[in-house]
Amino acid sequence: MEKINMVITIDGPVASGKSTIARLLAQELGFYYLYTGLLYRGLAAILVTHYGYNETQLKHPRKEDLDALLTGNRFEYRYEDGEPQIYFEGKAITGLLKTREVDNWSSISSADPAVRHAVLERQVSIGKLYNVVADGRDTGSVVFPDAVCKIFLTASLEVRAARWQRDQERLGKLFSLDESMQIVAERDERDRTRSHSPLVQAVDAYVVDNTTLSREETVSIIKAHVLKALS
Repeated sequence: MEKINMVITIDGPVASGKSTIARLLAQELGFYYLYTGLLYRGLAAILVTHYGYNETQLKHPRKEDLDALLTGNRFEYRYEDGEPQIYFEGKAITGLLKTREVDNWSSISSADPAVRHAVLERQVSIGKLYNVVADGRDTGSVVFPDAVCKIFLTASLEVRAARWQRDQERLGKLFSLDESMQIVAERDERDRTRSHSPLVQAVDAYVVDNTTLSREETVSIIKAHVLKALS
C-alpha cells in the first residue's frame, strides 16, 4: 500500500513571514521544510551565471536548458540540519541566492509557465517522500491542492516593508522605509497579476494576519489550527 504523507501549506505575499514561520513549524512538528521560493531562486541564478541568460531571456527559458538542468541530480533541493539548501553539481550555492538581484531574476523567470511546471514537478516529488510544510505563493492552490491543512499568512504593507528592509540590512543593503514600501508594493502587484500561478488565497485556507504578532505567537496559532485539523 502506498504511503500517504501529510502536507501543510503556507502561502502569502512577500515579507509576510511565511518562510520563517514554515521553517519553525516544520521543526516543531518534525516535518520536512519545503521552501519553494529557494527552488525558483536557485534555478534563476543558475540560468544567469551558468547558462549566460540576461533578464530578457529569463522571461522564457529554453526548454533544452530546463531539461538539462533538472534532469538527474545536477540541481538539488535538500533540507539539512534544519536549513533548506540548493545544490548545483554537488556544490551548495544557497549563500549566493539571498540578494535582491537574484530575487528579481527569480520573479522574472517564475512567471514563465514552463518554469512553473518544471519546479512544480520537483515540489510534488518531494511531497511524495516526506511529511512536508511547504511555503510559497500557490502551494495550497496549485502545488498541493489536497494538502491536509492550508494557511494564508498576511500582514500590512507597512509591516511587511519594514521586515523586508531589515532583511536587506542583514545582507548589507540599505533602503529607506519609503523605498522598501515601493519595492514590496510593486512585488505584490506583479505577484497578484501575473498570468500564470498568481498569488492567490486557497478557498479553504485558514487566514492569519500577523501584523501585530510575534513569530512565536504566529507559530502557536498556526500549530493549534494544524493539530485541530489533524485530530
